[in-house]
Amino acid sequence: MIVAFWAQNIFAQEKELLIVGTMHEVPTIVRHSYRPLLKYAKKYKPEAIFVEDIRPDDTLSLKNYTPRFLRLADSLSQVNTIDEQRFHVLRTKQLTDMDANDFAFLADAYLQHRDRANYTYYDYLKTYGITGARKPLRKENGDLIFPLAVAMGITELLPVDDHQVEPEYQKAWRNAMKASSGTGDDLILAKMMKKESRSRLWPSLWGRLSRHTNKPATLKRFYQINSCRYVTQPNEYSQAVQQLWDERNYRIAQNIAEQIKAHSYHKSILVIGAGHVISVKEMLKQVYPGLQVKLMYDEK
Repeated sequence: MIVAFWAQNIFAQEKELLIVGTMHEVPTIVRHSYRPLLKYAKKYKPEAIFVEDIRPDDTLSLKNYTPRFLRLADSLSQVNTIDEQRFHVLRTKQLTDMDANDFAFLADAYLQHRDRANYTYYDYLKTYGITGARKPLRKENGDLIFPLAVAMGITELLPVDDHQVEPEYQKAWRNAMKASSGTGDDLILAKMMKKESRSRLWPSLWGRLSRHTNKPATLKRFYQINSCRYVTQPNEYSQAVQQLWDERNYRIAQNIAEQIKAHSYHKSILVIGAGHVISVKEMLKQVYPGLQVKLMYDEK
């Protein structure tokens, strides 16, 4: 019994997760910002890719954050029946063994299954093929994730996001901004935003914006802004923002831990908005202490 527990613990210690932060949609002038991240991620060679998208069974989050996608998925389900056998067979195939018709079928199937992460992945493959888009789409997550998945031969992305309290978070954020007016905290926020804008100028010009995004100081700045941790005079609204932000990232960490424990892969990568990185890493320490969590600049 002791030997079995020891072996299980050693096995768990071998599993690791690399977290990289992104800026989501970027201006045209920095449309190639994803390239350093893609090069870095390919070198890491992940066996699985976790993405900032909602899990198909999380109906509340889908209603809160992507109601149009949910309506589209349910509308298609009313007029089309998925060939589940073909769906099962295609999911076992390599990307190189499939064609545009297969990608189109999988896109529709994942849409009907309410799986936005894999719907967008296969819709991308249907449109551009495995060679990818000629020009970046300016959506840093997709520009990074889709080519990475193809390069690694990964046929299914793993969504982990959570928006169960999205309306409450947005309301608390708006109220926190109003409450901070004239207190000095509004000036602190403006100064932080100005500092971030200035600090990204040279990295943007040199094509290193995504590396700047993943530097500890940048990650900390976004984390403090998203969770209202920069305030010097906390109030009920800023405290609500912090609590709701932490709870969301805790549930994201739970989603990640659940899937890593359920599968055999050892090296995974999470591609998520930069403001989440610090919080998700901290929450993973709570829900999965045996997992080795790495950031881009940990070893530097």
